Amino acid sequence: METTPSDYIVIDQQQLIARGTLEAVIRRVKSMDASLEPLIFETDSCKRLDIDWHGDIETVLARLTPPTAKGSKRGRPKLGVVSKEVTLLPRHWEWLSKQPGGASVTLRKLVEQARKNVSPEERITISQQQLDRFMLLVAGDTLGLEEASRSLYRNSRISFEKAIYSWPDDFKQFVLNKFNEIAEMHSGNL
Repeated sequence: METTPSDYIVIDQQQLIARGTLEAVIRRVKSMDASLEPLIFETDSCKRLDIDWHGDIETVLARLTPPTAKGSKRGRPKLGVVSKEVTLLPRHWEWLSKQPGGASVTLRKLVEQARKNVSPEERITISQQQLDRFMLLVAGDTLGLEEASRSLYRNSRISFEKAIYSWPDDFKQFVLNKFNEIAEMHSGNL
């Protein structure tokens, strides 16, 4: 199963009820039942999106686009730049001040470089943590969750499949596909 950053799944009571772009899944959910307030996850990272489901389709969609900071001169809100505090030692600030473009440009470059140079072990760990968090959010206290989590970190497919056997089919298939992606990383194929 290939996923893209614009691919989302919607889960309600451990049932996968929609999949697609963010706009498409919101439209689907609102057309199913205006009172539903399911969970939405980005499929690649299993990251939960916090959606305010109150209102009609257009109202929900309008809230997805954050308003620009009116009158704000700091940062570059049109580019999505967020200002936060960074604490460094004086020698770090001194080094940063000597870099072309200044501290902000240098820090952004260093972060991008670090993101590109993630080791296979780090990618596996990140993916395991993402799937584990996802299962905890969706499955909660469901039978098999603890064993599924242990099996995930042990990379034990047989134990994982056994632990999730009784889970709803679409949900089970999604977590099994994610487990298989991680198993491929273990074998060095991704």
